[in-house]
Amino acid sequence: MKIVWSIVALLLIAGLIVVFQPPSPSKKFDPTAAIVEAAEATISAAENAKPTSATTATTTDAPIPSVATSATAAIQAAAEVTVLVPAPTTTTHTEPSPEPSPEQTPEPTPEPPAAKPEDRAAGNEFTPEIPTIPQAEILPSRFIRLPDGAISVDDAWTVRGEGTKAAPYEVSWEYISSAQETYTPRLGEKKIAARIAFLSGKYVRISGYLAFPLVAPTASECLVMLNQWDGCCIGVPPTPYDAVEVKLAAELKGWKKHTINFGAVEGVFKVEPYLVENWLVGLYLIEGAQINTEL
Repeated sequence: MKIVWSIVALLLIAGLIVVFQPPSPSKKFDPTAAIVEAAEATISAAENAKPTSATTATTTDAPIPSVATSATAAIQAAAEVTVLVPAPTTTTHTEPSPEPSPEQTPEPTPEPPAAKPEDRAAGNEFTPEIPTIPQAEILPSRFIRLPDGAISVDDAWTVRGEGTKAAPYEVSWEYISSAQETYTPRLGEKKIAARIAFLSGKYVRISGYLAFPLVAPTASECLVMLNQWDGCCIGVPPTPYDAVEVKLAAELKGWKKHTINFGAVEGVFKVEPYLVENWLVGLYLIEGAQINTEL
């Protein structure tokens, strides 16, 4: 009798070992088949070790269950245990979906490349009309009309256009902000290069970030700037060198408040320093301006 129950215990242990053993990666794991296989091996070993002594086999009048019956019971018990064990899961590798590319945002007017030496050599040097700038001394600049009609200024800058309403000068922020190299009134420097002064009174086109009044439902003026700024708290506040005060030809409404607006501004460019006790508050102005926000 002890041998029979020992066999049952061995079957249970074998079943549990097979159930909790991780499946082979190259073969699909079948818990029931594994238990049956282990049980059959145990039954075969028990049959070979079956006692032949009559005294040992008949220690009680109660019927002794056969090895096969006990093995069947053990298999059923082990099968019930397997219900509690979750089926192995397979991990499927999936390629991550590519992130959507960010929308291309418009950029402020970039600086065009300087004219090549051979183009400057083929051009014609000239002296444009330079207006007087209040509270400023004019420094000379070199102007060359290039073969393609553009103007090379001081061998480093390129200005395209004719300065008219039909073909305004296209200037960059690097170009107009270069005024700070020689014009800093609070430090006693009050010289403006002729390359800046000659734009005054001409039609100019420049694109950048726009700041409108925060309260008024309509606007007759705004700022066009190099950097993003919402007029209050978000972005980089402008300086007199990288912002232009804009007076619109007609009132504008419908802009999104407290957001970043962008557009191209065309109008008559003015170089008019606005000083408060030698502190420069404003330098540039565009009058009669038109704004194009569909860029």
